[in-house]
Amino acid sequence: MRDISVTVSRHDKYQVELKFICPMQEEKKDGSYHFELFFFLPRNLAVSSENYDSRDFYNDFSEYIRFQTPQVSLEELASGEHNAFLRLKNSDPDNIDEYGKSLKMFCSIVKSALRDSSAVISGMDEVSQLLATRKFLADGQSLLRNFRQLSPEGKKYPESSELFDLADEFISLTVHRYIFRLWRTSGAAADPRMHAEIAAVTGQEMEYRAKKNFLSLPQMDSDNSQLVYRESALKKAMAGVLFLNVETRKAGVLLENILMGAGAAVAMIFVTAISFIWAGLLFDQFSLSFFVIWVIAYIFKDRIKAGMQNYFLRHRSRYSYDFQQKIRDGLGNDVGMCREGFLYCSEAELDKKIVKLRDRRTLSRLENASLKDNVMVFRKRIELSGRGCSDIHREFDVNGVVDILRISTRHWTYKMDNPHRMVYISDGQKISAVKANRDYHVNLIIRYGRKGGEDKFQRFRLILCRDGIRKLEKVTVPGFDQP
Repeated sequence: MRDISVTVSRHDKYQVELKFICPMQEEKKDGSYHFELFFFLPRNLAVSSENYDSRDFYNDFSEYIRFQTPQVSLEELASGEHNAFLRLKNSDPDNIDEYGKSLKMFCSIVKSALRDSSAVISGMDEVSQLLATRKFLADGQSLLRNFRQLSPEGKKYPESSELFDLADEFISLTVHRYIFRLWRTSGAAADPRMHAEIAAVTGQEMEYRAKKNFLSLPQMDSDNSQLVYRESALKKAMAGVLFLNVETRKAGVLLENILMGAGAAVAMIFVTAISFIWAGLLFDQFSLSFFVIWVIAYIFKDRIKAGMQNYFLRHRSRYSYDFQQKIRDGLGNDVGMCREGFLYCSEAELDKKIVKLRDRRTLSRLENASLKDNVMVFRKRIELSGRGCSDIHREFDVNGVVDILRISTRHWTYKMDNPHRMVYISDGQKISAVKANRDYHVNLIIRYGRKGGEDKFQRFRLILCRDGIRKLEKVTVPGFDQP
């Protein structure tokens, strides 16, 4: 049985992206997965429960839940004989819903194959990269050629033909994007022959897009905002077949009302006790003294009520979640449910494994003038319905759900110093000034697993400055097994 898997990356200048892949269980068997994110923030960032609460965290937080894209190699797709091609070829253009589903799924599979193939090439040595890039070009051209042979007749199927053209434009842009990424990162730009081959292939493809009157053509004398907008819109449209609908509502409402009532009950007990004590000591219950004592008692009663309710609510997150979400497919069928919660905790309350994995060094303790960081914890539990998932996209071998979280670090940078400063070097004869980065380290520990299984852990270090995220590093602690 496959376990949950995790990847962490820098999405942009300020956002870190976490991707959790939860495998679907066998039909009629539910799957339950959980994960926790522990953010260790140094005290000099001045981020704490007093100025950054759960509402701020959820405002900086975005989430997308979708089915996992089927894994197909670019070479398989380029052959034109893979099942994804056959399903699209056998789809009826008259049935626009089913045809559109097949077309969008094909586009998602193509994008995933191009991404995975380019990632493998980027990890090769320089000589292998050039050979693999040439193969990537050939496979990309074969893919486009075989795909375009499946175009429905425009006069007979106008709506399906229009949808096919949009998919054609999307695949063309996606192939181009990964070709240019390899050109930039694999050393192809420095090789004259490879540079010429890429220029010829991409030039021909741009001529094709111009001939088809596609609007996604970059221009030298333009801001090219139309290109970026259209590429983004096409990406969302084609990926929509995999995305799931999430209905969010507040969780723990009953518990919250019980705790609020308990706070009011404690306050009422106090003021009632004062009344009985006064009645037992003095006979004149309506004297001025009684009036003053009664007013003072009610003042304390209100303060006790507010204090008890705040205390209960502050600790509620340890035993319940903030939000509960129903996950549904595009037809409104229930696929599963997830719960989310956010809280601060002290290091004394952390699991010993988390403290060990944090592995704070002496310099880190001295920097914060304390043994402790401010620790933010985000918890999530996902429950997938085996019955609800079993028949969705079965023909495309979809076998997992992907939960994508993006967390903005912008609020964490407000109290940071200037991102750069000058330092000086002397060789005994000459003094030189060089620029140095002023960084802050936020440690992230992830604990994740499935019900009935053993939890796994990963640790990352976010290297931040006032300009955003500079680096994201995976940290391995000696003596601690990590995936």
